[in-house]
Amino acid sequence: MTRFRRIFLILCAVAAVTLPCMAMELVVFKSGRSMIVESYSVEGSQALMVLPGNGKIGVPAKLVSAHYPGYVPAHYDSVEGFPEDLPYRKLIAKYCAKYKMDWKIVVAVIRVESNFNPKAVSSRGAQGLMQLMPSTQKEMGVKKPFDPEENIRGGVHYLRKLLDTFQGDLELTLAAYNAGVSRVKSLHAIPPYPETQAYVARIISLYPTL
Repeated sequence: MTRFRRIFLILCAVAAVTLPCMAMELVVFKSGRSMIVESYSVEGSQALMVLPGNGKIGVPAKLVSAHYPGYVPAHYDSVEGFPEDLPYRKLIAKYCAKYKMDWKIVVAVIRVESNFNPKAVSSRGAQGLMQLMPSTQKEMGVKKPFDPEENIRGGVHYLRKLLDTFQGDLELTLAAYNAGVSRVKSLHAIPPYPETQAYVARIISLYPTL
């Protein structure tokens, strides 16, 4: 583990997790890591980021390869900025706003998980648009997993919970969504499973295309 990575993890760990602000932003590092932050700015040679809970971190700007502003709508019932032909756009807007999630992350997850098929069932028993496992359905209070609204509500809420758990680290959040929280927590890294690594890479690559 590099010195920068150790400092980065320590700073992330001490950032208190509270209700994040409306618009989140995705920062991608040249190392391949990525994370969600509340705000991002560059001052001179430093990239300054505010983490969920108002923790702050500054890193050399040369370590950042890309930065994408979030698109959480300013009003809970707004679909402004969403593609006109996006399936379930009103439901996605509603619950991304409620749980303060970037809609592009949610859309990328739905596309990879089910390709917007509300009746999808995986070989492992995951169900619906966001492919919620029965244990996740129970945790998130989802009683009708094939109902698009219930499934999106539960899936977005679960992503928000994971993002808070992993202090804004998007890759660990996505890895946990795919492989389980305990595996990711034990490694504090993406598990060495080809399926999970491909899953995370696919969603990260979809994000800037939406």
